[in-house]
Amino acid sequence: MRILIAVHGFPPTHSAGAERRAERMARWLVANGHTVSVFAVESLNEPGFRVDTRQQDGFTIHRLHYDVKEGDFFRNLYDHPGVGEAFSNIIQQNTFDLVHLVSGYLLGGQVIHTARDAGLPLIITLTEYWFMCARLNLIQATGALCTGPESDEKCMRCLLEDQRRYRLPAQVAPRLMDAFWGLARYMPFSTQMTEAVIERRQTLHHALDAADLVICPSRYLIAKFAEFGFNTENYTFMRQGLNTLPGEKPRATPSPSGSLRLGYIGQIKPHKGVDLIVDAVISLLENGHQVALDLWGSETEAPEYTAMLQERSAPHPSIRWNGRYTGAKVWDVLAGVDALVVPSRWYENSPNVILEAYEMQVPVIVTNLGGMSELVEHEKTGLVFTLNDVDDLHDQIKRLLTEPGLLEKLRSGIPSVKTIDEEMRDLVQTYQRLLVKKPI
Repeated sequence: MRILIAVHGFPPTHSAGAERRAERMARWLVANGHTVSVFAVESLNEPGFRVDTRQQDGFTIHRLHYDVKEGDFFRNLYDHPGVGEAFSNIIQQNTFDLVHLVSGYLLGGQVIHTARDAGLPLIITLTEYWFMCARLNLIQATGALCTGPESDEKCMRCLLEDQRRYRLPAQVAPRLMDAFWGLARYMPFSTQMTEAVIERRQTLHHALDAADLVICPSRYLIAKFAEFGFNTENYTFMRQGLNTLPGEKPRATPSPSGSLRLGYIGQIKPHKGVDLIVDAVISLLENGHQVALDLWGSETEAPEYTAMLQERSAPHPSIRWNGRYTGAKVWDVLAGVDALVVPSRWYENSPNVILEAYEMQVPVIVTNLGGMSELVEHEKTGLVFTLNDVDDLHDQIKRLLTEPGLLEKLRSGIPSVKTIDEEMRDLVQTYQRLLVKKPI
């Protein structure tokens, strides 16, 4: 098959979850005899539109450079006509059997409708909430978790509170700001933003509903989109697979009796809840428990937040900041911990790191939220704690130190993990069924 993958960024320049997922797909498809091209955004701050086309790892990659702030910035983020034109040129100059869009961030409206206008079957893999949330992850500008876009005025307020002049008062005096927005929503600056929100909602809702198939790596994601009026009849659940190690994995060394090694792997950012695990471990240490915490992740993405946590943890040498790791080193990292902690404050979809921990028979402690609690069964494969409750997280970690046999019980309950071969074989069969159903 000839497959065109579209994604908002691609390694090595961009390497978050969706970008890495697209790369894994491209590599596997090429290795298994398919022809692959990738369309990805490379830069958002260059004037004009430029597409660099190169060969990489057996596939063709088209990297798009443009200035997202030129013109209507808000609309450009989700429906830039130039993105559609660049994508259309690639379709016209090549022959494809189908288009697979990963995430939809930055590309959503234009890529979807361009593919449909060309008569190409279109599959979308959702990785977060871009089609319903302009902030991507349903975290409000104040840092609070959002239940969803119940009204356009609610989204208008959230987007305007992203501006410092409104955000700081909203954080300090939320009730006062409730009263302010009750009046301000009728003012020109807010009605203009509300109109922009309505246009975005209608455009992306229509675009997502136009896909032939929407793949969701968690059942929670399907339920969330159904909750807010999206047509989920063509949504399907497909958990992602792992690139597991060939041969024997690193062997874990058991901790000394009465001690515990914890790990955190991911972004060092507030919405990931890293402060919760740092504070919980500090409390355990100050109460005499033998616990160590290794944190792995870039320390430059939210430097002020990271610096604050590093200063807070400095008196405790058993809290170690290790920076980023690359590639297969994740198995070595996981071999060095007794339990992994995923304390996110947002509705994580299907965190790869949980599956990686399971592959190494490492139990996971997660927030009782979103796709995390879907993957981790409390007291069977790991433990769950209440959102933003550092005391509850402290207590769940303490159980691993004080309840005999609990860690071994959790290890024995961990299920087998799907491999990328299993996932991609399912995906290729899905492609084939779609092509039979909708011939080009």
